[in-house]
Amino acid sequence: MFGPKFLMSKNPGDYEFKLLWNNKLARSIKFTVKPGGSFDNGIGTSNSLGNDRIIYSVTVIGDQDGMWDKAAWKTDAFYGNPLMGFTALP
Repeated sequence: MFGPKFLMSKNPGDYEFKLLWNNKLARSIKFTVKPGGSFDNGIGTSNSLGNDRIIYSVTVIGDQDGMWDKAAWKTDAFYGNPLMGFTALP
């Protein structure tokens, strides 16, 4: 029926999640799973977002979203507050 489960917590390393939208590549998120299964990069904690909040930069691919403000994270990311320690991807 199904093969063995793949647990990221048992397989630390670099990962990439890709999202298709309308059968086209639309998003990419790269992250690292640390030994023990954690993938927190510290941004959620340093911004007091609460327990188990993880913030990652997402690459928007293509033009399906139309025009959008790529610098909005600097002022509007969290209810009008910039995220400390966050760097957007080019």
